[in-house]
Amino acid sequence: MTTAFAPASDVQTPQALLPRVLSYLKGPVGSIALMLAAVVIIGAISVGPAFFSASNVRIVGVAVAIPLIVGVLASFALLAGVVDLSIGSMVGFGAVAFNQLVASGIDPWMAAGVTVLLGVVVGSINAFVIVGLGAEPLAVTLGMLTLLRGVCQAIVVQAPPTTLIEPLYDVTQGTTLGIPTLLLIGVGLTLVAAGVVSKTRIGRKVQAVGGDPRAAQRAGISVVRVRTVALIVSAVGAAIGGIFYVGQLGSASNILGTGLEFQIYAALMIGGYSITRGGVGNPIGALLGLLVVAGITNILNVSFIDPDYLDLIVAVILLAAVLVDRFRGGDAFE
Repeated sequence: MTTAFAPASDVQTPQALLPRVLSYLKGPVGSIALMLAAVVIIGAISVGPAFFSASNVRIVGVAVAIPLIVGVLASFALLAGVVDLSIGSMVGFGAVAFNQLVASGIDPWMAAGVTVLLGVVVGSINAFVIVGLGAEPLAVTLGMLTLLRGVCQAIVVQAPPTTLIEPLYDVTQGTTLGIPTLLLIGVGLTLVAAGVVSKTRIGRKVQAVGGDPRAAQRAGISVVRVRTVALIVSAVGAAIGGIFYVGQLGSASNILGTGLEFQIYAALMIGGYSITRGGVGNPIGALLGLLVVAGITNILNVSFIDPDYLDLIVAVILLAAVLVDRFRGGDAFE
């Protein structure tokens, strides 16, 4: 009787497996998996069983929903190679405008339409200056961020009016099969956006423009059109986020959305996008990245840590996301 042994060359030694493991961890899937695992472990240790309770999971889901909607639509600008820093202020501007319109007696549906049109206007202005005039996206959108925040301050000089819009409140506060309805909307939008990016000509054009605009232009793709539409989609997504915040909060302060852009971009970079070059990333990665950020924020809130430290934590997450992007080499979430 003889026993067959595998050739020595076929045996996977720890030394041989290590490069494969490191290669996997360098990819977006591996890095996000590690971060999510770390968040879960930290939550279990610092918070205990309450971290996994149904009520706390619902809190995280509600917290993720609106940033997810804003982030998924803003990711198209980043995918096209343009960073839009004005999304946080656009959320605030959209919320303030919608709230004031409804409070003045305008039909909520008409007010929502006007708010979306304001998003189109802001996105078009960004696109004209960035794409049409060739200005630096960071400088332009930072200027728009400041401008919109100033407009919010000018509109809301006193306590903002309270507006309870029942259908919108039901969407933002209600549940479907025990899951926050707004989260289901956000996840559904994410899946649709992921399909557009991965399976359609439009998605491939956006990736081509972000990856190499000159090559895309030579291939017959209009860089101007793609980036213009991407910036408009980004601003409209932020305006829609503002509308949902009014439904959720019943009002809109002049500081609503402050710093939201940093939270979203940290999540996008964790999820596989790159701010140094376009053409990489997938909305599914945006969802996972936002879960990481929301999980960390939830741990801080449940642990009764001073809210003043939240901005510090978001800054640390943003820096960590930059390091992850550098370590990963900008690979796309495929």
